[in-house]
Amino acid sequence: MRLGAFFLPSAGAVPEEFEKGFAGQNPNYYQQGLKDVSRLLTQVEDLGFDFCAFSEHHFHLEGLELSNNPVLLGTWAAMQTKRIRIGQMGNVLPARNPLLLAEDLAMLDHFSEGRMCAGFARGYQARHVMTIGQKMNATWTAANDPDFAEHDRVNRELFNEHYEIIRKAWGNSLFKHDGEHWQLPPAGIKWDHPATQDMAPGMVDASGHLAQVGIAPKTLQDPGAIEIFIPFTMSAETIEWSAQEGITPIIFTPIADHAKASVNLYHRAANSAGRKIARGEGLGHFREIVVADTDEQAQAIMQRGLGYIWPRWHDWFGFNEALRHPGEEGTIPNSADTIRDRGYSICGSVDTVAKQLESMIKMLDTNLIVPWIAAGPAPIDGLLKSNELLVEKVLPKIGVELTQTQPKLLPEFNGTSWRA
Repeated sequence: MRLGAFFLPSAGAVPEEFEKGFAGQNPNYYQQGLKDVSRLLTQVEDLGFDFCAFSEHHFHLEGLELSNNPVLLGTWAAMQTKRIRIGQMGNVLPARNPLLLAEDLAMLDHFSEGRMCAGFARGYQARHVMTIGQKMNATWTAANDPDFAEHDRVNRELFNEHYEIIRKAWGNSLFKHDGEHWQLPPAGIKWDHPATQDMAPGMVDASGHLAQVGIAPKTLQDPGAIEIFIPFTMSAETIEWSAQEGITPIIFTPIADHAKASVNLYHRAANSAGRKIARGEGLGHFREIVVADTDEQAQAIMQRGLGYIWPRWHDWFGFNEALRHPGEEGTIPNSADTIRDRGYSICGSVDTVAKQLESMIKMLDTNLIVPWIAAGPAPIDGLLKSNELLVEKVLPKIGVELTQTQPKLLPEFNGTSWRA
């Protein structure tokens, strides 16, 4: 099995300090948050986690999702580590310039010596997506959006085109793109520089105008082998598309019927596309996993971490819909108890977590779990001990060994990195 550590992260403050306001702008809280995540990063690498990943959210004065640039956070993480892969959960693609993001991710790939994995999200926070992405008319998409159908259509249209541009930029020395939203390069750019004509033949046409573009550097990895994640999804359309494209969606819901339906849909779509994989392969699942000496101690850690962040922040965006049972009506109780009782937070002693985790793995045939580690408000010593107990006590108890993905680098790379 593979484990991927998901960090927002949040400001390094206790819940009472968040409630005083503007925790996201407090320099002491941000430094403490970085300190906590740094300790967790080196720990999960040593424990054998496959990758770590950061989220993208903007304007977070509240401090609960203090993660405005996951690629930059990934570069910070790469400088402290040597084996764990560096990802994002994820870059909000409809609101991003796809060429700049393709370049940034390629740079991260080189900085990390080939450990970059990319995550692309569609964006559910209106203030972020529609402010940052206003020049592209980007829109949010969330369960509580009254104009969901139209916003979802525009969002997906931008997402798909931006994804196509990134793959073209990674996979080709030179390329052009004629799409609904982008023409790359734009027509009429005069560029008859003799150095370009001699050193990058094909970029300029016979009339001396820019005909194609390319990014430099390209990725250090073989672009076709870079793992792509689509996080926080429950959309059938997204799951089918991911299966056809060979992308790894990370399923959000812990509810058995919905999670099994997502697994089965991915399996059918992948095999229909010619990807012969076993049920449960090719996709992963989000969970919070908190282990302590007793159930009560684990619950106390969880209560101060995700048990505070989710009810205080995420329910407003409709996250509790991921916890709804089939046919259930009415309001889902917005509490830490609900997150635990409905299986999103696997929380307890070694024996308690082992039973829950073994049941989940058997039900979903999964070989990838992405624990949401609530760095920031949760006590750092509790999180560190939880990860240690998970890998050294829980997983051996249920017969699970961790594996790590080995990146496939470009064949022309001679093996000498900047760090060497």
